[in-house]
Amino acid sequence: MSGSYRWPLLAAGAVVLLLILLAPGSSTAERSGCPGNPVTLSPKGGPGARFTMLLRINKGSNVVDYERLQRAYGQIRTRDIFLVNTRWKGATPGGDRWILARLRDSFPCNRIVLLNGLGADPRRPGYALSLVDSSQPWAVMLDWEQRDWGRARATNPGLSRWKRKFGRSTKRLGAQVSRVAGEMDVADGEIGKIGAIPSYYPDWHYGKIARALDARNRRFGHRKGGIQAVATQAACQKFHAGEKGMPQIAHRLLHQYHQAKRKRRNLALQISFSDRARVKRHMPIRSVNEWRAARCLSQGLRAGAGAVLFWASPASMRALFQNHRFRRLRHRG
Repeated sequence: MSGSYRWPLLAAGAVVLLLILLAPGSSTAERSGCPGNPVTLSPKGGPGARFTMLLRINKGSNVVDYERLQRAYGQIRTRDIFLVNTRWKGATPGGDRWILARLRDSFPCNRIVLLNGLGADPRRPGYALSLVDSSQPWAVMLDWEQRDWGRARATNPGLSRWKRKFGRSTKRLGAQVSRVAGEMDVADGEIGKIGAIPSYYPDWHYGKIARALDARNRRFGHRKGGIQAVATQAACQKFHAGEKGMPQIAHRLLHQYHQAKRKRRNLALQISFSDRARVKRHMPIRSVNEWRAARCLSQGLRAGAGAVLFWASPASMRALFQNHRFRRLRHRG
């Protein structure tokens, strides 16, 4: 990519500082009472024990919603992860920093992961280095899909068009991750992992992507520290005969990790759903309801998966928390 990422010294810091000062933070003493979290996305154990949720946070009100959901249902475990989506169209640096502070105060034992885009403009959502100077997140993940690449081209005209071919795309991903990891080295933060959320294509080998991510994590002291959440949400839709569902896709991804000798506990599946979904709609988030999401989750866990990224609103997660199949899985863990 032409040009370099720089964290600018902008005057907008006055608003950011005010938001951070107003938001309470957790102390080191509070964190010391937390149970130890795994160094991988999910821990060892049976389906219930290794089941780890990645919960999407788009805006500050989402954090408040999850505080209420936890008080009402108690379904969030300390091993679960909050994914702060800095790519959201309404995201701002000040708002995202407030989210980090509020999460750390309300869920001091849970890990936080940044979901950044590929952009080069720090003033726009989707900036690749959003919040990498913060000491609160556990990891950074880059969204690796055609839409994010297109948005990045708008901030960096030197980029060529998206390349669908696996070899070319993997090389590009490795270059992007290396650049962000390099800036994280010099940033005054404590983020120690970097990963990606790639689109799912049947002819891609995600074990090889994991190998490339692991190589970029060596500078942080991890031999196999790369994390990955594959966009498998289409596997939860109502398919016609002969098309692949979640059991087949989960088995395929885990087998690819085994072939590449990567840590399968650093792999997450993705389930997109809505409590207002209708089966005949095209996109997974509009066609998969909470009942089908719970069934798809059970299939993925039985196939051997552990971490699952839920691309859903807090209102949709409320409906999932009430589902009997989901509650049985959580009770086992």
